[in-house]
Amino acid sequence: MTIVDEKVLLSQPWYHGFLPREDMAVMLKQVGDFLVRLSEPVAGQQRANILSVMIRQDPPEIKHYVIKKTSHGKYVIEKYSFESIMDLIDHHMKTKESITNNSNVIIEKPIPKKNWELSHDSIVTTKKLGEGAFGEVCLGIWTAKSNQQFKVAVKVAKLEKLTKEQVKEIMKEARLMRKFDHPNVIRMYGVAAGMEPLMIVMELATDGALDKYLQKHDLTPSEKLRLCGGAAYGLEYLHNLNCIHRDIAARNCLYGDGNVKIADFGLTVEGNYYKMDGSQKVPLRWLSPETVKGYFYTPKSDVFAFGIMCWEIFHNGIEPYPGMAPAEAAIKVAKEGYRMPLPEFIHVEFRMMIQNKLWSEIDHERSTMTEVANLLERLNGTTRPKGGPGLDFDNDDHRKNPQSGAAYSKMKITKNRMGY
Repeated sequence: MTIVDEKVLLSQPWYHGFLPREDMAVMLKQVGDFLVRLSEPVAGQQRANILSVMIRQDPPEIKHYVIKKTSHGKYVIEKYSFESIMDLIDHHMKTKESITNNSNVIIEKPIPKKNWELSHDSIVTTKKLGEGAFGEVCLGIWTAKSNQQFKVAVKVAKLEKLTKEQVKEIMKEARLMRKFDHPNVIRMYGVAAGMEPLMIVMELATDGALDKYLQKHDLTPSEKLRLCGGAAYGLEYLHNLNCIHRDIAARNCLYGDGNVKIADFGLTVEGNYYKMDGSQKVPLRWLSPETVKGYFYTPKSDVFAFGIMCWEIFHNGIEPYPGMAPAEAAIKVAKEGYRMPLPEFIHVEFRMMIQNKLWSEIDHERSTMTEVANLLERLNGTTRPKGGPGLDFDNDDHRKNPQSGAAYSKMKITKNRMGY
């Protein structure tokens, strides 16, 4: 494919680049809906363009067809070859001919890019802020379709350096973040997935990580209580969306515009229960007793970790269980019932809640995050902010996508024999 052809392909509204197969259920809703995307990376193999199309609605089924390149440089699925992918799509849309020989698969409606699918041309990175799990985090400028410009944080992932599973993890985190719209949860503006490198564009929290902010600023007890309140509002919002964060800690919150913002969703899962295998790396100092002993998480495991994070806030961002190794701290908490002492300057009602409710040995005896948020709203005299519908909100029919969440499991997504 020539550079000109690549640019033309990138400009097609139905071309979605590295958008993974897991997102197809959100994109394709009616029989004949289709899009073109790139195959998932496999070491040593060149990526192929894939035509994904919904072939049946009851039960829903999506199939994926490799657009092959012939030795003569033409593009073919099964029947006819064309000079370009655009010609292939145009032909089958106009003629309504099946794209396959053995079944009647008609492409009818091209599905355009969503608002959260960003163009690389709209993003300029300026300086490196740090290293993330899968690449660099950079300061950048994002120009929205309205031509309004935003200072942003950009996760930049060079896909040739990542495994297929790592790419899946990046896109899974982005898929989750599309659901979030709350002042106390870091916001994602979108993903630039049309070409490499993959970029995730997020709200910039001007004061950085919460633990570092606490270490640099001498805050009063009432200011620290307000920080706890903001974090509680954000975590309550996540729990109401049926998400378990699994890594609540001051280092995983950001501070900006006067708000604590929960961030880092690499371990976050959807649902009310998550069983992990014992080989996974986990933040030992923040683990609840049931996670240490039973290798499982519920929202109440987040509640326990939230109590640890509040201890961090009231101790100026130092690491919990000072003087202990991580494994030693986890064992003392889970098997000996040890809990860190809390300073007397914490408001007595909240101090008692942390000691007796957030850090309860038995998970179902712990407070819910709504109960925590209610108390902190009253003690701080603040008004709990409301969350929005997130980037997956369907502006066309003014409702959330009915195929998000649990409905994913009901949709049959058929791989071809190559696994695309």
